[in-house]
Amino acid sequence: MRLSLHFLGILLLSLVCLSAGAESQRKLTSYQKYISKYSDLAIQHQKKYRIPASITLAQGLLESGAGQSDLARRSNNHFGIKCHSDWRGGRVYHDDDLRGECFRKYKRVEDSYDDHSRFLAERSRYERLFKLNIKDYKGWAKGLQKCGYATDRAYANKLIKVIEDYELYRFDSGKRKKKTSTKKQNLPVFHIWKSVQNNQLPDIPMIHHMDTLQFP
Repeated sequence: MRLSLHFLGILLLSLVCLSAGAESQRKLTSYQKYISKYSDLAIQHQKKYRIPASITLAQGLLESGAGQSDLARRSNNHFGIKCHSDWRGGRVYHDDDLRGECFRKYKRVEDSYDDHSRFLAERSRYERLFKLNIKDYKGWAKGLQKCGYATDRAYANKLIKVIEDYELYRFDSGKRKKKTSTKKQNLPVFHIWKSVQNNQLPDIPMIHHMDTLQFP
């Protein structure tokens, strides 16, 4: 009986490990595809509006789930911008903090990027950010949170983590650069077996859902 339970424990740990690894790989691939697809656009907007490309990409990745969120799919809205009183374009309704909230709808993703850049550049509350060095992504991330860009208290840390995990800061030079490395954590099954034999629970990567980021 003890042997059966021991084997079952190993099997369960293996399944958890494989599931977490598959999910991490899926997310890694979707993020890389998004970066490859929109990095040039983010660089263009950096040159035009002086918003770090790394910040634009990180916000797009987090808010749209790398372009896979329901809102992004239905409206091409990659930055979660709500309608506000001055919006005269298309609209889509989406449950967020409240049910059926109004979000901006765009014909193209490029329109969402352009609206996001103007959203920051044309509002006085973000004016101080444009005095920062274009490569100061940490200052921008913390500044966006301080200026009330999102209600999430971990917003700045999430932006910084995405930028550093995927080396998005390499785009802030204004040139497209090849990615040199990707941080990965491998947890082979034999490691689990060895840990169980030693009565140790291995560190299994956990997947946490991001909180929804909101514009003020």
